Amino acid sequence: MEKLKQKAKIGVLSSLDASDVDLDQPIKPAKLVYFDSTDLHLCPEVGNTYQANGEQLKVETPGKHNPWYALFGSLAYPSGEGLYTIHHLKRHQEVQAHLQQLVETEPEVFWFVILDNASAHTTPALDQFLLNNRHQLELVFLPTYSPNLNLIERLWKLMRAQVTNNQPFADLPTLAEAVVDWFDKLSFAQFCSLMGVTDTSSSCR
Repeated sequence: MEKLKQKAKIGVLSSLDASDVDLDQPIKPAKLVYFDSTDLHLCPEVGNTYQANGEQLKVETPGKHNPWYALFGSLAYPSGEGLYTIHHLKRHQEVQAHLQQLVETEPEVFWFVILDNASAHTTPALDQFLLNNRHQLELVFLPTYSPNLNLIERLWKLMRAQVTNNQPFADLPTLAEAVVDWFDKLSFAQFCSLMGVTDTSSSCR
């Protein structure tokens, strides 16, 4: 994984770096993305905040009714570009739908997708999809219990701190709109800082 990351950083990653290279296929430029999902709950999480001494923070909640969305993301390294999709569930069907959309965004690119070992990522139900897309996509699994190695986790943490923590929303669509608006306004410099690389005017290097 580190070799893929270094090649992506200097812009020389290609389909030749796949673990099962098909030399009969044309060589494609490749991109490296960090994939994961997070929950968007109508009931807000309580996070760090400033509060007057002696006063207790009160956060409104919907009570026992706590509907949620699943936010899926693929964060490209080192550019900071990303694909984000919102779903009602977090099954392998939603994983496949997101990856299919990722592949279709740039069909001429080979995608290395770094992700954890969640059951929805490792299920044999994805085998046929991965076989059908083997010339465009390869999953690269992180070591077990190592969320710190998945750079998109840093993005989720920042998003929760700046958007969803301590903040009640009227309904799920309003919450989703707030998250999408935050992504639209987040600068490349912040993306680059999250990924530990240097920012330039157009992309991280």
